[in-house]
Amino acid sequence: KTGSLSDFLDNILSEKNIYELNVKNVNIHFDNDLFCLVPHELFEESQKKEYLKYITKLNKDDYVTHDSINEINVKNIFLPYVNVNNLLIEKFSEINFYHYNTSLLKKLFKINNKIEQKNKLYCVVSHKKFKIIVFNQNKLYFFNSFEYSNSSDILYFLLATCQNLKIDIEKVILNYILNSKVNNLIEQSNDFYSRIEILHDSGINKQDFIYS
Repeated sequence: KTGSLSDFLDNILSEKNIYELNVKNVNIHFDNDLFCLVPHELFEESQKKEYLKYITKLNKDDYVTHDSINEINVKNIFLPYVNVNNLLIEKFSEINFYHYNTSLLKKLFKINNKIEQKNKLYCVVSHKKFKIIVFNQNKLYFFNSFEYSNSSDILYFLLATCQNLKIDIEKVILNYILNSKVNNLIEQSNDFYSRIEILHDSGINKQDFIYS
């Protein structure tokens, strides 16, 4: 519930004495599944709720907004947590908020130029959830998020995605972004993928990928 989330956040910020600091810039990233990626040419401002109605149940007073990802000509339409925004506006007066996937895709687009392969395969692992993203050249080809309990769940969906998209697992580079640790993930991945890169490991960098 967003109400309990805002209360939780309020308590954390109070305990850390953040409200006593002179904070000049507040950026928020919402990482949830309440979003929809729509090509620029199909986007209509007045239809934002229509895009989301197949993803979640919407109320008349729900606030729907969007980010522009100009690098790939896509709009990211999403449902922010209004109670969280209201709390932070009350405390800091002005905030900037985005969907997590907006910043993620923008950053991955920059990385694409360093990868010479036609298909670029990324797996972004967070706590209990992960995302699989595929770029074909510099065009977004596939994006989906899944829940997992262990490394086998992640490998299952990775292999299924590669099979459905006809991606050769012996040639493609599997690029991991590890925002959360999963036991045996890399060891098990080596049984299937010949080429693996770890682009980010929060256990080493101590921060989320989009902030690194």
